[in-house]
Amino acid sequence: MVEQFQTLRNDLLALQKFWGTEALERRDEAGREYAKGVSYGFKIAAAIIETKEPK
Repeated sequence: MVEQFQTLRNDLLALQKFWGTEALERRDEAGREYAKGVSYGFKIAAAIIETKEPK
């Protein structure tokens, strides 16, 4: 179970990095802000998974 959480956390952080890079490459303001928001959402999700105590 712990390994599954670790894998999920790593996947979320990889998605966060992808969208963070996407935010830097977007030319339009709306696209940049959207990508920043998506990146932030994945960062928060990874943090929640990290703090989840295994049962």
